[in-house]
Amino acid sequence: MHLLKIEYSKLRYYRTFWVMLFIYALMVPLALMGIASFELPPIFRGTDNLTFPTVWNFVTYVASIFNMLLGILVVLLVTNDFNFRTFKQNIIDGLSKQQVILSKFIMILVLAFTVAAYTAILAIVFGYFYTDELTLMFDEFHYIGIYFVQTLGYFTLAFLLAILLKRPALSIVIYAVLFVFKFIFYLALGSTVAQFIPMNVFAGLTPFPILQAQIEMLDAQQQSEFALVISQSIRTAVAVGYIGIFVVISNLILKKRDL
Repeated sequence: MHLLKIEYSKLRYYRTFWVMLFIYALMVPLALMGIASFELPPIFRGTDNLTFPTVWNFVTYVASIFNMLLGILVVLLVTNDFNFRTFKQNIIDGLSKQQVILSKFIMILVLAFTVAAYTAILAIVFGYFYTDELTLMFDEFHYIGIYFVQTLGYFTLAFLLAILLKRPALSIVIYAVLFVFKFIFYLALGSTVAQFIPMNVFAGLTPFPILQAQIEMLDAQQQSEFALVISQSIRTAVAVGYIGIFVVISNLILKKRDL
């Protein structure tokens, strides 16, 4: 809690942090309401996707589109500590180097949890208004946990880039390119290999619900023909593994680097 309070003191008056969070908090429900309001093809209609239990998958899918904004925010928070020498100041004020590093990891963890909790609230609200029968309300609630893993994955990757480069503009550009153009890996490496690239693993955690439902209806032999599709459990395990690797590498770099 002491380390968390220190991180909050840095964010309390950081206007960019609150503005970007507000934009994220506003854009996700607006996107959901837009899908629910406009006359779209049947596969995209919100009245189908915003009912329980499909809403859990659909809301996390839509929210994941805006995770690039939050990843950029993580980059800014980390690079600011280098640029304004707050890492060094924290050590001068009595924190150990490991405590300074841990405080950043705690901040990222809390931010990911907050985003997942907000997404869960949106799913409950939209699902309640668009579902007549609430008996299946929590049937696919596990997508919130998966979304938390996905968000934490994006955040730890952004954290690693910021640690390696220390320059906000360059880190943001590389992160944005990886986020937006992750499909390039499929063209360069082939679908079988590319599906295990970190950004593709994270993105695949919240698949488009209609596509996911159609794949699950196929038999085992037909599913094996979809090179882009690995089971949710394997994908989640790989994502957690990548998160662990990013955290360990970031920790090692910060321990050896002069903050």
